[in-house]
Amino acid sequence: MADVTQNQTSLDDVIPPSPWAEMRRHARGHKGFQIGLALLVIALLCAIFSPLIATHDPYAQDLNNKLVPPFWVEGGSTAHLLGTDSLGRDFFSRIVYGAQVTMIIGLGATLMSGIIGSTLGILGGYFGGRTDQVVMFFVNVKLAMPGILIALSLVSIFGGSLLVLTLILGFLFWDRFAVVVRSATQQIRANEFITAAEVAGAGRFWIMFREILPNVMNQIIIIASLEMAIAILVEAALSFLGLGIQPPTPSWGLLVSEGRTFMFFKPYLILIPGAAIFLLVVGINLLGDGLRDITAPEGWN
Repeated sequence: MADVTQNQTSLDDVIPPSPWAEMRRHARGHKGFQIGLALLVIALLCAIFSPLIATHDPYAQDLNNKLVPPFWVEGGSTAHLLGTDSLGRDFFSRIVYGAQVTMIIGLGATLMSGIIGSTLGILGGYFGGRTDQVVMFFVNVKLAMPGILIALSLVSIFGGSLLVLTLILGFLFWDRFAVVVRSATQQIRANEFITAAEVAGAGRFWIMFREILPNVMNQIIIIASLEMAIAILVEAALSFLGLGIQPPTPSWGLLVSEGRTFMFFKPYLILIPGAAIFLLVVGINLLGDGLRDITAPEGWN
């Protein structure tokens, strides 16, 4: 029995753990990753289950109960946990429903920009030559354009609906995906397993999307976390300026804009949605940093 246990121990020492096991082990010990994941999951749950979480109709007005403070402030009530706004709408319900707008725009714009940028990056990095020159031309043109000003102009022309904002932000933030994926593809392109796939008769698109894409997915996920945070901040800024999501649709940036009139008398109208934006963006960045750390084999020890 002792020999069997000793042999098993020696086998565990010789056979290294799988990459997935290593990533799970590092994820369990990475506090930043856990905090970021928890914050993002909370925002997703609020967005998905907002009809169940919200205590009131976020659009229902009650002028008899306007500007009620949160329940922990004198004059507050548990009937409105975070108080009410200037039109008597329940602020907690508007915050919860605002998570829907924020997550749809953040995830939608990131997915769109990730598809555009990653596709261009893989094409340029794999084919090289004139294809790469064309890709880099588009990247340089995009980098020369002021993204925020372009977003302001397009939103003022086409309006600030949810679909329009998602499309505009998706088309404006793909360049970082293209640059990072192109560089990673150029490094992978010279590896032996790519040459073996070509010798075996695999087609170019098979190689790009079945051999190269899985190996650059780590970089894509990390860039996506950064771009999602940027998209959320840009949407909040546009809504604050009155060019983004239009009332009465609840958006965290719009809630900050609506509360600035009362910021010296009812500061919770700005502090609560501002804190929601802050926590979500910090959580996304912590998640991205954590993913970079736990998926980097050179950091395993």
